[in-house]
Amino acid sequence: MSDIRQRLSRTIVVEMAATLADAEGIDAVTLQRIANDAGVKQPALYRHVSGIEELRMLLSLRARDELVRYLETAIGDSHRDEAVLSAARAWQKFVREHPGLYSATDRVPSVGDPDIEASLSRVVITLSNALAGYRLTDDARAHCARTLRSALHGFCVLEKDHGHPEPQAIDAGLNNLVELFCRGIETLEN
Repeated sequence: MSDIRQRLSRTIVVEMAATLADAEGIDAVTLQRIANDAGVKQPALYRHVSGIEELRMLLSLRARDELVRYLETAIGDSHRDEAVLSAARAWQKFVREHPGLYSATDRVPSVGDPDIEASLSRVVITLSNALAGYRLTDDARAHCARTLRSALHGFCVLEKDHGHPEPQAIDAGLNNLVELFCRGIETLEN
């Protein structure tokens, strides 16, 4: 603990919160818990974050940054339906591997803070890039990317929170969602 106390920083506080969120759920993340785990008094954390609201915002930013990395890596040079399926599987993988951190994306409003808005924009741009193989106007592609984001978010949150009616068929359900999305997007091609 003393080693953590000596090197405590904003980055370490966020890392501790992310690790705790994934291990015990986002609701376990409190300043008191982080302070206890770091071996410091809670006021010591205020040198690094202004409060729980800022910590939640930082977790949300981190979650979206990591999600974008997963998406970019998975999509790579894939094209059309393959790119959409790669994005969907990467989104699902990220939520499976970081369920608590992903939950942080819902803990702060998506509008009103320029950093949060920019992080959300990076997610949408990454999905839009995955749709580049379809013959769509820029506006249509952006709209489809936002729709895909909503579909993947909803699907993966249902999986994370055990809300699917047929948990044994989750992977087939994701494939079906992608198939429906891709066939629908084809109707928008010009």
